[in-house]
Amino acid sequence: MLPPIMADCDPACTPRGTMTRGRWPRPGDRGDARCIAALAWAAMTLLFRKPGWVRRDVGVIRVSGGDRQHYLQQMLSQQVEGLAAGEVADFLFLDAKGVAQTGGRMVIHAEAVLLVVPCETSAAAAETLAARTFLMDAKVADVSEEFALASVRAADPIEQTGARDQPMTAVPHPGDGGDPWPLAGGGMVIRDRSGGLDLLGAEDWVTARLQGLGLPEASDEDWHRWRILNAEPDWPHEVATGRRPQELGLLPTHVHLSKGCYPGQESIAKMYNLGKPRRGLFVLDLDGTVAAGDEVTVEGKTGQITSAAPDHEGSVALALLPLDRATGEVLGNGAVAVGDVPGRVVRRVGAGLAQPGATATA
Repeated sequence: MLPPIMADCDPACTPRGTMTRGRWPRPGDRGDARCIAALAWAAMTLLFRKPGWVRRDVGVIRVSGGDRQHYLQQMLSQQVEGLAAGEVADFLFLDAKGVAQTGGRMVIHAEAVLLVVPCETSAAAAETLAARTFLMDAKVADVSEEFALASVRAADPIEQTGARDQPMTAVPHPGDGGDPWPLAGGGMVIRDRSGGLDLLGAEDWVTARLQGLGLPEASDEDWHRWRILNAEPDWPHEVATGRRPQELGLLPTHVHLSKGCYPGQESIAKMYNLGKPRRGLFVLDLDGTVAAGDEVTVEGKTGQITSAAPDHEGSVALALLPLDRATGEVLGNGAVAVGDVPGRVVRRVGAGLAQPGATATA
């Protein structure tokens, strides 16, 4: 799946799959030297037109026991009960005020639920979850040292033996000894919602899988460019203390509004039903170099760049921008500036996605 930022392609201009500063070339670009240069750049960009993979630091919390899904139903923002082995869902673990303590992707396995989280949050989150099980049959352990993670991305869905076609699904694979994973040496092939693959498992298993793909390794910069263009907030660049899930656009992917109570649920419901966030997270296309932490101006008011990556002759970025309190939309016509670097809003994170549970009372 191609990033939503690239949705305004003019088919007569250039072949599908080429972009200028993170967007499809527009009619005015036809024959432009900059557009032509973008073709060569885009064709070589890993994780887009050219498939590639990147290693990522990862934390993993394993929750086992007969009550594991019932317990997590009461702790996490996502619907957990009813998910079958092989299903995958994104979640947040919030405090009572609705501030994220961690968040990530849960993978349902026949023997356990794996919470794939930022590595810097796994120990504290596991300790908190373990302290709240009370009389339930749920055992929580930080097993991050047992796991490695690599992500494989391209413009189109990655074909791989042993992976499901449906997004947000996972298939377990045994290690060389044949023991059922997660007992020894194996891993899981996870189909991301973008169509890419995440390889989660023992270090040797992940390495062997990557070697079998025969694809080049991408850089951290390539990964952040892919993440920004696909409007995916990350910890701690976007998801951080003091920032609400609503303003980060995380509700459609990480929160089910009609499930029962969990820590932070009241804050989520109140903001969703009664108020509008003061700011929102947006993908920006900029004509020069910018960096995370830079101040961005829109209609005389200021926001902040949270992530940025070079993109051909300019940059792409995620930024928290002030919203029009009356409409809840970005101010003005979406024109922005970072110092003397002009830019424009491409899209809002989470816009256009269905909200699970929105028709019921939150």
